[in-house]
Amino acid sequence: MAIPPIFRKDLGNTIIVLKSIHDDPCLVLFSEQEWFNFSEEVISKFEGKKQAIAQRKLAGMIDKVIPDKSGRITIKDDFKAHAHLEGEVLAVGTANRVELWAPDVWDEWNDAQDISFDNISYSTTGGNR
Repeated sequence: MAIPPIFRKDLGNTIIVLKSIHDDPCLVLFSEQEWFNFSEEVISKFEGKKQAIAQRKLAGMIDKVIPDKSGRITIKDDFKAHAHLEGEVLAVGTANRVELWAPDVWDEWNDAQDISFDNISYSTTGGNR
């Protein structure tokens, strides 16, 4: 799969691919630094034995890939199956990651979400415009 050029610089030379931790049918791509930040935050929410279990579970849900010169990466079969990726892939950029979705699965998931932005302003200062 080719990483869209708009995301390549932010993801860097090594990409961490994660099966979604929320059972969402998607894959999550992190740069190495963002993966470190994310995994440290997740691990810090646990203590003792549970922390070790969380570390192991996360380690079993990731793959480390290096894009080729054209920005293409290889997604393992079990990762593709998790996200129902067969053919076209939708890349959704968020603040610190890129998510990979099958377009039909994205549409179905997105339609099922119950969230409203009615109380959100486009202003970054909190005023209503």
